[in-house]
Amino acid sequence: MNARIALIALVLTACNVASPAPKGWMAIPGSSDAWSQGRGAAREEYSYSRRPFSGTLQDLASAVAIDVLLHSRGAKLRSSEPFAPCPGAAGIATVALPGGTTLREGFAVRDALAVRTVYALPAAAQPDANVQAAMQSVLC
Repeated sequence: MNARIALIALVLTACNVASPAPKGWMAIPGSSDAWSQGRGAAREEYSYSRRPFSGTLQDLASAVAIDVLLHSRGAKLRSSEPFAPCPGAAGIATVALPGGTTLREGFAVRDALAVRTVYALPAAAQPDANVQAAMQSVLC
């Protein structure tokens, strides 16, 4: 009987572990931390990463802005603000990229790790609620 209770507890615990992937999105071949949805001009991509980090959330916010602007020629930072589902614990930077793409990069410092999410979508598209949920699961 104790083994049965332990098995049930294990299954329930596994069900509570949030997936970093947006619901319904397909894994990008060759990557364990990137997903996509749509095709052609309507394609959206989402990824996340974790790396050791000893700074503050403000330090990470600066690093995110600098990284995006240095690696994306012609990018324009539109905003950098608290991530509404977990204010004070995470932020999100919105960047307009050349060619009509919007980049929404989420960031948080958790357990001495920089947690970053990157969501690229067409500028005219509405953000997918499943991406918001995936971001919240890894940033908060």
